[in-house]
Amino acid sequence: MRYLWQRFKPFAYFMIAAEVAVLLGKIYQSFGDFSFAPWELLKMSAVLALTSVIAFMYMMIPYLLFLLILPQSKQNSRLDKVVTVVMFTTFVYTGLFQVAATQIFWNEFQAAFNFIAVDYLVYTNEVVMNIWESYPVVWILSALLLITIGVVKLAYKHLFTEIPAPSFGGKLWRSGVYVLVLVAAYFAVDMSRLEICNNAMNNEGAKEGTYSLFSAFLKNELPYNRFYMVQDEQENLRILQQKLGGKNVEFLAPDEGIARKITSAKPEKKANVIVVLMESMSSEYMNENLPEGHMKITPNLEKLSKESLYFSNAYANGTRSVRGIEALTLSVPPLPGMSIVRRQNNENLHSIGSIFKQKGYDNKWIYGGFGYFDNMNYFFGNNGFQIVDRKVWDKDDISFVNAWGASDEDTFRKVIKEADKSYAEGKPFLSMILTISNHRPYTYPEGKIPLESGKWGRIGGVMYADYAIGQLVEEAKTKPWFDNTIFVFVADHTAGASGKEQINLEGHHIPLMFYAPKLIKPQRIETPVSQIDALPTLLGLLNFDYESRFYGQDALGEDYESRFFVSNYQKIGYVKNGTDVILKPVRQMAVEGVAVSDAALQKQLSEAIAFYQQADEWEQNLKQD
Repeated sequence: MRYLWQRFKPFAYFMIAAEVAVLLGKIYQSFGDFSFAPWELLKMSAVLALTSVIAFMYMMIPYLLFLLILPQSKQNSRLDKVVTVVMFTTFVYTGLFQVAATQIFWNEFQAAFNFIAVDYLVYTNEVVMNIWESYPVVWILSALLLITIGVVKLAYKHLFTEIPAPSFGGKLWRSGVYVLVLVAAYFAVDMSRLEICNNAMNNEGAKEGTYSLFSAFLKNELPYNRFYMVQDEQENLRILQQKLGGKNVEFLAPDEGIARKITSAKPEKKANVIVVLMESMSSEYMNENLPEGHMKITPNLEKLSKESLYFSNAYANGTRSVRGIEALTLSVPPLPGMSIVRRQNNENLHSIGSIFKQKGYDNKWIYGGFGYFDNMNYFFGNNGFQIVDRKVWDKDDISFVNAWGASDEDTFRKVIKEADKSYAEGKPFLSMILTISNHRPYTYPEGKIPLESGKWGRIGGVMYADYAIGQLVEEAKTKPWFDNTIFVFVADHTAGASGKEQINLEGHHIPLMFYAPKLIKPQRIETPVSQIDALPTLLGLLNFDYESRFYGQDALGEDYESRFFVSNYQKIGYVKNGTDVILKPVRQMAVEGVAVSDAALQKQLSEAIAFYQQADEWEQNLKQD
């Protein structure tokens, strides 16, 4: 083993230096969010050391195989030196690339590599173009190459050893032990069990990049019943029917599920609906929430908030666009692992599409990018929507485009054009839109706002997105269908959800507005509501009679009870009256926020389990005959 250590030592020393650099970079970017308590630092360092050792052993397998087949007589030969130098150079450059990639990912998500990174690897074109437009890629790669050359020169004489290599049998035996250690580590060391720090940011800082990435790749889905706290299914059903029942609600099969008939005492409105899912539009960007003296960046949303039914304390399900889509279309809590939008067998679900289609609406999913990203086109196309993404747009529909797609102004012009078509055909319409411009690289048409495109980062993206919304409303006002149209403006998620807490509630705070000057009386509602309540509230405003299998509720209903759902990767939360009950793998829970009595906490925990455990049976619950 002394021979192996001498051959591995330069690789190991470099990796230690790289991991220290990564950790220092994370701390530098999020200094205020880390805990520097000695016990927290010790736990963080221990987890980082463990995952780094395992990752290192995996990465050294190719070199181990080379040393295994290298004859004793060829030790320190030209062949040995060439292969070793090539492998070490590759190891160093790859390691430096990971350092840079980790810092970029941390800057965007304040997290170690996770299933978001895995998802992004699937959509190489968009991600590569986004990085290319956002960062000086050529300079970064060139700098990494120069550093690699320097490291290789410094380490060259230490790459070889005069210690005699063991015989082939000896090397084979040692390699077998090596592999057994890795197999044991695969089954015994799970990333979800390594979050032992009390501070969420310390937990993320402790994750070695390569280990974290491959762990997410191999263990992307988390079946609720296997990893989270459970309780009797009949108790779940009792809790949910009590929570989701009320006036004008009739459960269709009380012994089986939450399917229910919802009726309205008022005449049905066949109003058009335009749902604008605003990319990363955190509530913190609303002018009313900006620090005193800050540049006003959302004048149009501010104006709309005063003219709309405005829920000023709405909370997003998660941290990805697919979570926002899931909440607005299916009204389900955020299940751990992948969103239903990206899962298999998600066709023909009970959704906003199926309900409006039954009512005779012309449903369209309109997106300025290519909707194969995140499986959006497949999901909408198989759940009652016509796909109108960039692939089917005419060339003259696009005046500005970046890595993610057409500008928000282009998208909204397309929305107007498609609404005109539906109106001309005498059909009420439902249009769902996901905006793009408030996303890195934050580029947009010049001359629209005072901030130069691509130079102001997120602030510029927010201001332009707000400008485009103002243009949409003004153009829509000139149309004959405007007076009979409800606009829903809601963020898909916030611009960042990191913090010291395991789930940062303010990192899920989003605006939610229902705007229809001729149909809805302006009102500001401070009551906290969930993103999954947006759809039932919309259906309530339309006075629809419909079958519901949704977990959200009409936030204007007299039986409404304020609560909301949040998630952050593997953690899922249920929040009431400021108390956040968090469910975690493996069958663990935590509580943050306002302290409550043991009885109240147990009641809230039972409610949380009921919602999430029952929602995990989404195929059975949502599939239509």
